[in-house]
Amino acid sequence: MIDYTCPRRSNLDRHMKSHTDERPHKCHLCGRAFRTVTLLRNHLNTHTGTRPHKCPDCDMAFVTSGELVRHRRYKHTHEKPFKCSMCDYASVEVSKLKRHIRSHTGERPFQCSLCSYASRDTYKLKRHMRTHSGRTSPLTLLGRFKRHCLQVEKRDLLGFVI
Repeated sequence: MIDYTCPRRSNLDRHMKSHTDERPHKCHLCGRAFRTVTLLRNHLNTHTGTRPHKCPDCDMAFVTSGELVRHRRYKHTHEKPFKCSMCDYASVEVSKLKRHIRSHTGERPFQCSLCSYASRDTYKLKRHMRTHSGRTSPLTLLGRFKRHCLQVEKRDLLGFVI
């Protein structure tokens, strides 16, 4: 059981829906289903291109209010409301704080289904999974591309590559 508290009953109802697979609100354009009317409404905005949440500080606009809040924190207010209780770390997003806390606890909840590898976050697990598929990781490709660009620069400057 998760220890969750909230100021209003509607918040609790919304939270409880996050624990169910029930998705009664269906998009009439593509058939995708959602847990809440709000999530469906946000999704419909992606079909129409509507971005009703305008930033008061710049010309940006967003599909959801959450995207607007995140944008304002990153670009304008630099507010980091999610603080680690074990060190001075603070974050704009709760998900980043949760990942950070795992660096203190050692928890690695994202397990590879093909070997014993486990990770603190999904990004590292996805990167690891490429070792099983034989696909080259984007970081490796980026390194190769940077080396190639440096060689081209040297050739252009010196007329040859050392």
